[in-house]
Amino acid sequence: MLLLDLLPGQLRELWNTWGIYMLALVSFSLQIVLTLFGSRRRYIPGIRIRFTVWFAYLLSGSVVKIIMGKLTTIQVKHTEQQTITTELMALLAPLLLVQIGNPDTITAYSIEDNRLGLRQLLSLLFQVGVVVYILIRCWTNSPLSLLYLPSFLAGIIKYGESVWALKSALWNSGLTIEDIDQEENALALFQKLSEDITGLEFILKAYYRFNCLKPHLENWLYQPFYESLSWMSIDAYSAEDVFRITETELGFMYDMLYTKAPIIYSWIGCILRIISFSSLAFTLFGFTFLLKKGFISHTDVGFTYSMLIGAIILEVYQILLLPFSDWAIIEMIKHHDKPFVMPCLRVLAPRSHKWKRWSNSLAQFNLVDFCLHDEEFKFSRILKFRGMDMKIRKQYSRTRVDFPKTLKELMVQEMKEVDIERGSKPITQRGQWALQRYGCLNPDFKWSVKRDFDKSITIWHIATDICYHSDVQCDTSNSQIEMSRLLSNYMMYLLAMRPHMLCSTTAKIIFEHTCTKFLTFLRTRQSTIKDEYEACRILSTEELAAKDSDSNRKKETMVTSKWHVLKDAQRLARNLMDKENRWLIISSVWIEMLCYAASNCPADHHAEQLKRGGGLITHVWLLLAHKTDKFSTSD
Repeated sequence: MLLLDLLPGQLRELWNTWGIYMLALVSFSLQIVLTLFGSRRRYIPGIRIRFTVWFAYLLSGSVVKIIMGKLTTIQVKHTEQQTITTELMALLAPLLLVQIGNPDTITAYSIEDNRLGLRQLLSLLFQVGVVVYILIRCWTNSPLSLLYLPSFLAGIIKYGESVWALKSALWNSGLTIEDIDQEENALALFQKLSEDITGLEFILKAYYRFNCLKPHLENWLYQPFYESLSWMSIDAYSAEDVFRITETELGFMYDMLYTKAPIIYSWIGCILRIISFSSLAFTLFGFTFLLKKGFISHTDVGFTYSMLIGAIILEVYQILLLPFSDWAIIEMIKHHDKPFVMPCLRVLAPRSHKWKRWSNSLAQFNLVDFCLHDEEFKFSRILKFRGMDMKIRKQYSRTRVDFPKTLKELMVQEMKEVDIERGSKPITQRGQWALQRYGCLNPDFKWSVKRDFDKSITIWHIATDICYHSDVQCDTSNSQIEMSRLLSNYMMYLLAMRPHMLCSTTAKIIFEHTCTKFLTFLRTRQSTIKDEYEACRILSTEELAAKDSDSNRKKETMVTSKWHVLKDAQRLARNLMDKENRWLIISSVWIEMLCYAASNCPADHHAEQLKRGGGLITHVWLLLAHKTDKFSTSD
């Protein structure tokens, strides 16, 4: 109130008269943003859409609470004009309750929101109590007051759906009879599938693989029996189909954690959706019938009518989207003997492969290119003081490329080799198996994969670049060279921008130390080094100093002391250049490192990656998890 007292008289009067309506419009606009973009972040990477969804998600609840607070203080007068105005404002309260429930496309912004299910339940009880207080206070026994009831019912259902989805996302009820029955019925469903409908088998297999493994539950202590069943295996599928099934599985995981899909595609959710939509439609028709003459002459009537129309349009839009989902196809398969179901499947299933479930791209970060284009930004001193300069420079240096089919084939082939080496045990090696397979587990190479993981990534990344520019210049480039470099740049991206995915606590120190050393190397040869090729050529041929000066040693940390990163990278690159099959070695080592990082990264980090457009490391994690015995202990 103190802030309002500081406003000029006209602005204060404008706020008192139109404040509720302006805030209601803001709230409705935020709901439109969440409805349209809430689920698109699964396949659109980048900070813009994340910021948009984050801003709308956080602000929507706060704006509604402000409006609720203002509605509790509206003056209740007994004149006919004021009574209608009061009733119309009170009708906004249950409509706002509908908005608090959030659209189907987003219930949680991050994985932490799912852990606040109990808090959301308490918030639901409190908000319902506030709405009940507003409605009782403004009740006049008029026909218009009766419209409070259906709109209030719709609000409770929508908010309840959201709380239910949050509460059940991470709920671990243990193995139930229903789970066993579902698995027993799975084979029968596969046998009844019509072979002429493409796409059904992939979605059904992805669903049951997801349902058995439940990768989003860390404490799910059930060993799926499907591992021994041929009809659930995907080993015989092409690489393209393997990744297609995996991305569908991750789509189910995303929906389980961040949307209402598991709720609205159940029979209870279907009934609740019918009731809530019918309640809103009844409120709209009743409002239209009672106040059909006041839309133009009465501003309050026109505004409330517009809010009702908007709520109905959003609800219809979400209902129209329901069939275009993997969950809908699963339910249709389960009820394939019902009328009109098979024709729907014949239309939807073949089109399902075009649905976007992740970005289908690889993030790329090249250390050599980053150091070559080391330019200061405007206000760099301020950014550096705030510790933001390096983050911004990394963002500008990061790029994305499409995930090529050739790399998928290489990944599947090499991961089979990793599975042969490990059996069903967790992955404990990060390059040793690959080196051993090619007869390189000797003093020339073994040291490079025995370093700390972040150091090994850095050394192999620079060495890969040196080999890449050497072979490309000699016109010996092939697809495996390009795929190896894509993997190298992707692993450096994880180190530079997603170190938590590598479970590394020293990644930032290692990265900044390497940048410092490389920049020093470039500045002492500024006249000769103009591009990446020249930098890599000189780095591979010129002898580097084995020791740093005393002034440089004083700047070292305990993590980087006595570590000569460029010297190590040069040594590894020279050893690789002596091997004719170097690109087989390099690609195998990178994929083994990626498998090690994926399997040792906590499930929560993979879940967070899903809302960032997805990532290759999360696909690898899920593929490995299906063949890892959770009860196995390493010796």
